[in-house]
Order: sequence, then C-alpha cells, then structure tokens
Amino acid sequence: MHAIMPDPQPPAEAPRGLPDIRAGVRRANCPQCWQRPGRPCTVSGPPGDHLARYQRAERRGLITRGERSAAVAGLDVIAGHVIILDGAR
Repeated sequence: MHAIMPDPQPPAEAPRGLPDIRAGVRRANCPQCWQRPGRPCTVSGPPGDHLARYQRAERRGLITRGERSAAVAGLDVIAGHVIILDGAR
C-alpha cells in the first residue's frame, strides 16, 4: 500500500514588523504631499505617512495587500490624505 503525499507547500513568509513595513512604504515618494523617499510625510509632530503612500507602495510591490489592509483597519476615514502615524495600527 502506497500513501499519496501532497505537494509540499512553500514556506510562508514571516509577517514583517511595523518598522519593516514603514521602511517599505517610505521607499516610494508620496503622491499626496510629494515627500521624497526615505522621509515621513509629516514635517512636525509625530512621524507618519499618507494612506496614498501606502497605496502606492502596494502597487509597486514594496508592501503586501495584507500589510496595507492592516494599516487601514484602524482608520475611521479611508482617504488618501489621511495620515497613518508611526506605531498606529
């Protein structure tokens, strides 16, 4: 008697932490305020980035849809101009 073994599944990627997700988001410029890559959108107060920047980073493959969705989960308003503060999720 022979057992049929299913094809092995590729290993799941470990979820990235917030610092890695923010680093991915900040590799893109912001289409809302045109902040250049590497810098947060906010210039005073706590650092953060526009949702539009998260969306651009997702389209460019810098973050996953799940990572972008997790960032949106805590928002009351979902619009490109909304700032997602560092550490808020």
